[in-house]
Amino acid sequence: MPLALFQDAVARNVSMLERASDVALSHDGETLNVRITNNSGHKLPTGYPEGRRMWINVRFRNAQGLLIAEHGAYDTATATLTAGDTTVYEADLGLDAAAAAATGLPEGPTFHFALNNMIVKDNRIPPRGFTNAGFESVQAQPVGASYADGEYWDDTSFPIPCAAASVVVRVLHQTTSREYIEFLRDEN
Repeated sequence: MPLALFQDAVARNVSMLERASDVALSHDGETLNVRITNNSGHKLPTGYPEGRRMWINVRFRNAQGLLIAEHGAYDTATATLTAGDTTVYEADLGLDAAAAAATGLPEGPTFHFALNNMIVKDNRIPPRGFTNAGFESVQAQPVGASYADGEYWDDTSFPIPCAAASVVVRVLHQTTSREYIEFLRDEN
């Protein structure tokens, strides 16, 4: 493939991801509020759940420009996401007790997609026109998250450090997680 075709494909994908959501910030005293609005025609992020996810990365800096707090940090050297202090939007599949007994695999989340028979988590942001009844009727309802009918956004709050002078908020998207790649390595 000529390099120009590859670069064009990358540019189209970047453009699509940039248009998929909007980020709106507000603050209430010592709290930063981040609203992610889904502009796509499907759950955000979409696609197969094999490690695909997006998350909110928040970096607070002091008046000297030094990083004083970060939520949703991602270490590129180890491919490790600090997920416990931010919202990570993803779908996790797994095995219920009956499927676990039949396969000899443990019950719960797994990347054995051909064997999975339940949704463990699906907090992806619904599209415009979302209704709980509509999504339940096609077994696509949120799991581990709650969205009101018509809600196509999600809000997350972060504490603002006392010394914060600026903040940068990004929504990051990952098509394949380290955990999924390690699963493929270890199972094959």
